[in-house]
Amino acid sequence: MAENPSQDQKSVLVIRAPLSEDGYASIYFWSNDGRLMTEREWWNLKQLVEMASKACAKTEVKAQAAVAGG
Repeated sequence: MAENPSQDQKSVLVIRAPLSEDGYASIYFWSNDGRLMTEREWWNLKQLVEMASKACAKTEVKAQAAVAGG
């Protein structure tokens, strides 16, 4: 099997983040020319992950409060 990825394949797994007890999301970086991420792209990814983590944490707290209170 050739090791030349087609354009629709993800080339580099960047992050695998838990979303719940049994669910997770994978974030990939892909470039047409196969280059690595730039410093700015890494910074943007960090911001995205921080925002998503805060949103997921708030959702989990609300869900736990609803179960405990109801």
